[in-house]
Amino acid sequence: MKAHYFLAVLLILFITGCNTTATREGPDSWESAVDSWSTHEDVAAWLSGNFRFDRGRQDVIQSRLRDQGPSGLLVREPENLYARPRGFCADSANFARESLNAIDPEYGAQWVFVENARGRPNHWVTAFRQEGNLYIMDYGAGPKWSAMNGVHGPYRNLGEYRDFLASLNLPDFGVGRVAYRSMPGTYD
Repeated sequence: MKAHYFLAVLLILFITGCNTTATREGPDSWESAVDSWSTHEDVAAWLSGNFRFDRGRQDVIQSRLRDQGPSGLLVREPENLYARPRGFCADSANFARESLNAIDPEYGAQWVFVENARGRPNHWVTAFRQEGNLYIMDYGAGPKWSAMNGVHGPYRNLGEYRDFLASLNLPDFGVGRVAYRSMPGTYD
């Protein structure tokens, strides 16, 4: 009898479209959010409070990269990430880059590729300028590399950011090249 009651309740919830997932506070779209943000701190706060690293997505991307090379990189558009804030480093980096440039083109936000000297996975972050200084925004590192997450700087150049990365003692990571680079893949 209890099983029938439980199934009836589940059926009612399914039919009525009850949404039992938590909802995010704030604007209902990325465009609205960007319109309400005025500084890089706003972007960082949203990523810090909402973005979650998704190991499954990273695994899919790594498989695509093995099969297709750099063109296999797949990155979420900011509006898609805002609606579903899960992904891997390049998703977070693209969100930061697009959001910063939408708020103020003077940020000149760019992709930065961080080569892992110990092999895959490599890493993507966003560089931007403020008052003549270089900053790095990174909220896309997974749990093992969480010390990378945050807004880092000010730096004079990417070499100083590379020195910061080299100072971290992270499992399965050794800093290789750190360079500005165009994203070689596609967007979803």
